[in-house]
Amino acid sequence: QYSTAEGPTIKGVTIEVGRYRYAAGTGAKPHQHPQEQLINVLAGKLRVRVGGEERILGPGDAVLIPPNTLHEAWTVGGEAEILSCKNIVAG
Repeated sequence: QYSTAEGPTIKGVTIEVGRYRYAAGTGAKPHQHPQEQLINVLAGKLRVRVGGEERILGPGDAVLIPPNTLHEAWTVGGEAEILSCKNIVAG
């Protein structure tokens, strides 16, 4: 609902890991969730805002999003591919 990311997700008992692709000009609207999340950029660039801090991330860069923290991400200059890891999301 809040993200245009596409790709597979593997869910374990307490963690889910997804390898996602954002098409050029897309991303994730501002949102928050009770799960801690780590995003690692595999290809392309993302403009990421976590709380009041904004950064441009490229391949190999990562960001840790604390629980219940407003965050968003948008592609910069083309598509991007990420690895996302977070605690299981109910439902």
